[in-house]
Amino acid sequence: LSGAMAAQLVVALLAFTSLSVASELDCKELVKPLLLDSHSPIYGKWVLHVGTWDKQGLQSDLSSVNSSWVELSPSSDSGVITVYWADRLKDDKCLQGPANATVSGTTSHTTFVINGHTSYHDGKYYETCSDCLLSEDTTLLPDGKSKGRYLFLFTRTGNLEPSELDTYKKQAECLKFLPEYHFGSTHLCPDERESASPSISNTESDQTEENTDVSPQ
Repeated sequence: LSGAMAAQLVVALLAFTSLSVASELDCKELVKPLLLDSHSPIYGKWVLHVGTWDKQGLQSDLSSVNSSWVELSPSSDSGVITVYWADRLKDDKCLQGPANATVSGTTSHTTFVINGHTSYHDGKYYETCSDCLLSEDTTLLPDGKSKGRYLFLFTRTGNLEPSELDTYKKQAECLKFLPEYHFGSTHLCPDERESASPSISNTESDQTEENTDVSPQ
C-alpha cells in the first residue's frame, strides 16, 4: 500500500511539474517585450480600454480617471518619444499636456507635470493584439523607488473584442498583477491643440494681410 501511495505521489508531482512548465511556457508566449525604435508599432493615438494594478493602493488613482488617450510620436532624436496625453476625470474635468519619454532598448522613462506636480514613470511595452498597445507603467517615488505598477491596454478606438480581453487578463496574470480591472470610457477629452490651431492660423493670416496692405500715399 505504501508503495502504491508513493507511486501516486510521484505521478502527482510529475503532473504538477508539467503544469508549471507549461504555464511558464505560456507566459513566455504571452509576454514578449517590444523593442522601442522608429519601427515600433506604438506610434499614433491610443484610447485606454482597461487597466489593472499590482497594489491595492493604486486602485483609487486609476478609478478617478473616466477616460484617457495618449498620442506617441517619434522625434528627431532616436532616443526620445514625444508624448501627448489627455485624461477626463470623474468630475468631468479634463487634464492634458505634452511630455517626452527617453527610451533605451525595451524600456522608457517619462516625466509628467500635472497641475504643477511632477511624476516619474518607467515603462515597458509588450506584443499584443492588432491595433492595440499594451503598456506596463511603474510609478516612481521621489527617491526612485517603485510606488507600484499598472498594466494598460489601449486600442485605436477604445473598443476591444472579448477574446482580446481574455488574452490581456492572462498577460496581466503572467506579470503578477491583481485580477481587478478599471475600464475606460470613450467619452474623451477634446485635443486642445486642435482648437488652438485655427486661431494661430487666423493670426498669421491677419499679420500677412497687414504686411501686404499698402495704403496709397
